[in-house]
Amino acid sequence: MAPRKLPRALLAAAAGIATVVAAPSAAAQQSQCVQPGATVTAAPWAQQLLAPERAWPMTTGAGQKVAVLSTGTGANPLLQGRIAAQTSVAPADTGTEPSGKPDCLGLGTGAAGLIAGQRVTGIGFHGVAPDAQLLSVKVAGDEFPHGLPTNTVLPDTLAAGINWAVDHGATVIAVPTISYLDSAALHAAVQRALGANIVVVAATGDRGSNEQVPLVPFPASYDDVIGVGSIDQTGVVAQTSRPSAVDIVAPGENVLTTYPDGGLGPAVGTGFATAYVAGTVALVRAYRPQLSNQDIEHRILAAAAPAPEGVGSANYGYGVLNPYAAVLDSMTGAAPAALPAYTPPVANPAEKAREDAENSSARLAYLLAAAGAALAVLLVGAIAFGARGRKRRWRGGLATVPVDLPEDELPEPPVQLFADRQ
Repeated sequence: MAPRKLPRALLAAAAGIATVVAAPSAAAQQSQCVQPGATVTAAPWAQQLLAPERAWPMTTGAGQKVAVLSTGTGANPLLQGRIAAQTSVAPADTGTEPSGKPDCLGLGTGAAGLIAGQRVTGIGFHGVAPDAQLLSVKVAGDEFPHGLPTNTVLPDTLAAGINWAVDHGATVIAVPTISYLDSAALHAAVQRALGANIVVVAATGDRGSNEQVPLVPFPASYDDVIGVGSIDQTGVVAQTSRPSAVDIVAPGENVLTTYPDGGLGPAVGTGFATAYVAGTVALVRAYRPQLSNQDIEHRILAAAAPAPEGVGSANYGYGVLNPYAAVLDSMTGAAPAALPAYTPPVANPAEKAREDAENSSARLAYLLAAAGAALAVLLVGAIAFGARGRKRRWRGGLATVPVDLPEDELPEPPVQLFADRQ
């Protein structure tokens, strides 16, 4: 189990979720809601990094129910047929005329798409576990409750959502929207989910620019809950990702995902990184149904790709999410142990003598073989060149010593050119 954690929170600020938003609609009461996305054909960077489709020949998440506790789930063609059940435990909106949208703020629809978005020809985007089913639990309406830290909900609201998910057969619970307050009800709901062998994954949260005191997120700070931080396209932890209480990191900066009412668009925050981890858990559960929720947590963390600061860092936890390795890598349940000290073997005198005799025999054999090869070369040369030499009257012997002719002791000066012409 990972050392216990500290703060974690959700991404989306009203302004942060506005990063996931387009132009406001004409209706005054819906002006704060996310607008439909666009058609995007290219595969997003986060999907290329994680490559969950490499595990699809073995598992696509079929048979798993992933509960998403967030802002609800709006209509999107890529989520068609994926919502098994949905509910709202969100407090009533304070506005006089609510938008009536299933998901006004867009976080829930975005997280759902990253988990189970469908494969469509001509569209590069898809979810991590496209055959998983979704349980949509709305814990925030058109706006987050007032009087709380930014973009959070009351802990008892999360508790009600978790209990509903347990009652409806969830095998994975993703909590992109969190609370910075603890409560006995929330703790009891998480313990109930863990006791039911459900894997709980929660965002570690996003730091505000004016945050004075570090906040502790729930349920991510509970034991046995996987806390998720966020990285950007370079693989570096996002500047707003909370630098403590992180068990693992996943893409959460400028990721592409599903928007309410159709289309795709950008999104930012640890809530979306949480969706990637939850989808991976669904893949593992479908492929290895015999594993307990703790076994799966250990597998997810152990399979993480190395991060810049090494294992156990405050920013990266165990490293970067690796869906393929989490599904397929072979792992042992034993704890790491030091290797015993090396003890050189004691030589047996009889064996040593026999080994020396064998080595001596081998050396003699090599020498004889080399001599035989040299003799063979000489014989071949004699046969090949002997007849030719006799035909050309070659004779053996030493060459004649050259005659050393004496030179004049007093050589005459050289004759001048045209000396004979006076």
